[in-house]
Amino acid sequence: MSINKQEFDIIGMHCAACVKRVENVVAKVDGVESVKVNLLTRKARVDYAPGANVESERIIEAVTNIGFGATESDDSKKEIEKVNLRPHIIRLVVAAAMAIPMMVNMGLHHMGFKALPVWMEFVLATIAQFGPGLMFYKSAWSAVKSGALTMDVLIVLGTTVAYGYSIYNWLFVPELGAAGIYFETSAWLITFILLGKYLEEVAKGRTSEALQKLMALQPAVAHVLRNGQFVDIPTSEVVIGDVLQVRAGEKIPVDGIITEGYSTVDEAMLTGESMPVEKSEGSEVIGATINLSGAFTMEAKRIGSDTMLSQIIKVVEEAQTSKASIQRVADVVASYFVPTVIALAVLTALVWYFVMDAGINTALINATAVLVIACPCALGLATPTSIMVGSGLGAEHGILIKSAEYLEKAGKLDAIVMDKTGTLTQGVLNVRAFTNYRGDERENMSLMMALESGTSHPIAKAMVYYGEDQGYKGEEASIDSFVDVPGKGLEAMYHGQSIQLGHSRWMRELGYDIGPMESDITGFEEQGASVSLLAVDGTIRALWAVEDELRPETTEVVKELQQQGIDVWMITGDNARTAHYIAKQVGISHIIAEVLPQDKASKVKALQAKGLTVGMVGDGINDAPALVTADVGFGIGSGTDIAVESADIVLVRNDLHTLVKAVRLSKKTMTNIKQNLFWALIFNCIGIPLAALGELNPMIAGAAMAFSSVTVVSNALRLKRAKL
Repeated sequence: MSINKQEFDIIGMHCAACVKRVENVVAKVDGVESVKVNLLTRKARVDYAPGANVESERIIEAVTNIGFGATESDDSKKEIEKVNLRPHIIRLVVAAAMAIPMMVNMGLHHMGFKALPVWMEFVLATIAQFGPGLMFYKSAWSAVKSGALTMDVLIVLGTTVAYGYSIYNWLFVPELGAAGIYFETSAWLITFILLGKYLEEVAKGRTSEALQKLMALQPAVAHVLRNGQFVDIPTSEVVIGDVLQVRAGEKIPVDGIITEGYSTVDEAMLTGESMPVEKSEGSEVIGATINLSGAFTMEAKRIGSDTMLSQIIKVVEEAQTSKASIQRVADVVASYFVPTVIALAVLTALVWYFVMDAGINTALINATAVLVIACPCALGLATPTSIMVGSGLGAEHGILIKSAEYLEKAGKLDAIVMDKTGTLTQGVLNVRAFTNYRGDERENMSLMMALESGTSHPIAKAMVYYGEDQGYKGEEASIDSFVDVPGKGLEAMYHGQSIQLGHSRWMRELGYDIGPMESDITGFEEQGASVSLLAVDGTIRALWAVEDELRPETTEVVKELQQQGIDVWMITGDNARTAHYIAKQVGISHIIAEVLPQDKASKVKALQAKGLTVGMVGDGINDAPALVTADVGFGIGSGTDIAVESADIVLVRNDLHTLVKAVRLSKKTMTNIKQNLFWALIFNCIGIPLAALGELNPMIAGAAMAFSSVTVVSNALRLKRAKL
């Protein structure tokens, strides 16, 4: 069986140019359809062409051949490894230990004191250059061999020029004295660059805190029934069908069904609701939620990567690995950036030497400053840091974003189409009224229950529950030839008679006389109820009026969306009178009523044809096509599995306020990305000309370059404190 996609951990990337190299080489492997590499998470997501059978070793070999490392990501190991800062610290300390004496030496020299001998500076600089700095040479050599120019090439060129020119002056032009020695410059450049990398790693470790918190929710141990006794085993060893015991105060290990016992469970991590939920035999429980009181036994139904928590974590991980379209700007810039900078550095040296007649010293130092200030680390980090923090923040607020593309689009919506039942309303329907016009009431009620038992529609469930509550049974009516007529109702045969149960408009289409009950129908519909009529052999026998309560937050959410400049549309299969009644209550002026389930997607397309960027919010199976068609599909987490799977953004908590938060999160994240790109580019736009004009020495340039990367990551981390 062919694999559709795989994820790989990439080792050794430093900048946007590295990302581009990995993407380019993997994209050339036969069978690869697309590849997305994230600098921050160090992951590559590879999508294969349909039917392709690509061995992972070919991907790994392609990446290894250009000087990077690659391994398959292991989904079974659901943990985030802490960044190992020890190598970074060791390299930084060694480089600083070499650079500091030379800097002190330079200060003493200017004060007229006896300085360190040049040979000592040479030793210190050599240790820095080929000790901590060796990593840059290795990476640069791999890049050059594969025909690429990366950040490491700039670092190697800059530091080697300062180091090599100092050796040349020391050995062959001794009359220049200290004026021709720049050993401290190369050592300090390496120190500043390593300091920037260390601070980046510390900051980047903080960007994944939301994901770490999610993973930490999974309990490590489960009490499982083995040979008549409950024994403790690692949660990872639980299998489907195992009987588990959960004691008071413990986290529930996996998803399952309670088989014995009663308790209350804190599901705040999933729903955001602070009120505990009562659970008894037959109740579904979710792994990582907390059992507050009482012990119970349960049967494991979903384990490992199939649990709801694992699915949430997977969605967040994929979003953090994906790219927003705005990142294409950074990718395009990065592909031309390094060769352009090298050309500018060469031009700077030539102008200073031949045009300004400033001498080789000044020409080389200014060219070195250009090389160093231009390292594109910050550019490569600008977008992924914000995406990672933004998607993590969304997960903390019950907003699961499946791709950075949708995180970006959510803030650009012009219109949001909202399904009525289960989205604007609570989806808990009740029969408000029943009227028996003709025939035996018991027979009519039994016919209704026999028909409605064949479907899972919310209205059907409400009517069946009403019938049961009144003491009737569907088994009393023997029907056959059952047919579900989408968007209209149900029909069957009963003792040779044709029976239908459905909308009043369907009854009109069938030519049945509904005049005597027209006033009842109109009255109920104008008050927001949905009316179902029962017809036997063309005669209307009974009426059921079913109503649904609005969500308490609906009116406020609609108002907030409208204040953000988003037009809110309501779409429903209900009749126009009911739709207008509900819409008026919540302040919606755009109404699409009497829509068949298969036509919802076409209504979304019609809005898109007007040039609008459209979002769709739904919870039912019939909403799935529209969710896929919309620019951004929002699935209510309490809705059907198909709706949730079809959605681009899942609102886990059963609260429409998270829809508003998702839009705000998108806007704040995009603002943060633009700020990052500004800071990444402004350092270069200002720094490169200053360096070329001789206003920046290489050491200051190195410090500025390191500071730009730290600034970008720190700015992204501000997003964690954003109020949604």
